[in-house]
Amino acid sequence: MKHRDTHDLVGGIALVVIGVFFGLYASRYTMGTAGRMGPGYFPIVLGWLLALLGLLVALPAWWRQGSPIKVQWRNLATATASIVLFAALLQTAGVVVASVATSMVALIPACIPMRQKLMVSVAVAVLTVLIFVVGLQMNVPTWPW
Repeated sequence: MKHRDTHDLVGGIALVVIGVFFGLYASRYTMGTAGRMGPGYFPIVLGWLLALLGLLVALPAWWRQGSPIKVQWRNLATATASIVLFAALLQTAGVVVASVATSMVALIPACIPMRQKLMVSVAVAVLTVLIFVVGLQMNVPTWPW
């Protein structure tokens, strides 16, 4: 049995759906002109461009042969758990602890030594603090105390 290129087909269809949604939803705002852009100009233009790019990905994939999609359930579960953990820890434990814990959970499926997992988690925590606390000056606790 021949399989279509389901990876690109699903990805392209997802891009089309997202692009059409934003293109239509943004039409509630004033479009303006190219010389004097309104608040809806970029969301409308970018939404329809995204939909067009999605078509350019999905249409050739319909006729191209590919392998079936194999869901990696363990990776999906750890990624989802890490997002939930970050949301649960952010206000009580702070950005640093939440980032390290989240990274460690997300790296469970990775076949790398624990020392490297800790180094990656610390690097993610440092970057998160630099971007969100220092750069964007978000009002979130950095530490639990």
